[in-house]
Amino acid sequence: MLGATRQEMKKLLNSFRKTGFVLSCVLAVVSVFLFFRIPRSRGIIEEVCLGKNFSWNKGKRIFVSNHPSWLDQLLSAALRLPYWSVDLLPYIAVANDSIKRIPLLKFLNALSFVTPIEREGNSSIASGHIKKMQALLNNGFNLMMAGAPGRDFRGTKGEIIYSPLKKKPLRKFTELSGLLAILPGIETVPLCIDGTQEFYREVEINGRKEMKFSPWKFFVMFWLLGKIKVKIIYGQPLVLQGKSRAEATAIIQESVLNLLDLC
Repeated sequence: MLGATRQEMKKLLNSFRKTGFVLSCVLAVVSVFLFFRIPRSRGIIEEVCLGKNFSWNKGKRIFVSNHPSWLDQLLSAALRLPYWSVDLLPYIAVANDSIKRIPLLKFLNALSFVTPIEREGNSSIASGHIKKMQALLNNGFNLMMAGAPGRDFRGTKGEIIYSPLKKKPLRKFTELSGLLAILPGIETVPLCIDGTQEFYREVEINGRKEMKFSPWKFFVMFWLLGKIKVKIIYGQPLVLQGKSRAEATAIIQESVLNLLDLC
């Protein structure tokens, strides 16, 4: 009798936890939408599209960006949400370790809004993730990803390159974007995001300097006061079928690097 009561209580608590998890994640999604759509209407976020007669209602595209902050792909997807049909809303490629760690990403992964990338660990798992991304593109879906293996400011000295004119930093891309871009019928849209790196502040942890996300900078300086400006530039779509993955990666990386000079 007592055992049955405990089981019922456990089920009830699990039910509450699941409900709370879903509600908190839905609230987070709504918050992301509001915190980006409202600033754009106030001119704090600017979007520029360089592609002539660019149509958003098209599949089999990869959107490849730089990676100044953890918000990058969510920001672009939130702003473009009204322009995509449900079928063409891009899957966002996210590091698998981040999905395991962050509840919002777990929720989006469960709903198939994100697709994992294995940046460290089991090579067979990584191969499976790449095959899934290839299958998504071949089936007419869109994919959004950062070209670098992590945020730009985490790059080592040998990993950082600079834009030709303004000398803005960019972490070198892995060849994953090139591998996907050379698939038949795929278009690659380079894009750059500038300004979200200002959401971070430098702190010292165990004698080392680290960059940490600052709620003050995001909520007050950016969203409330508009002191931090964000700019997103979408470049001309690229068709890279026939190139090697190294060549395709170099072309995408150079395109994003040049876009940084326009920010």
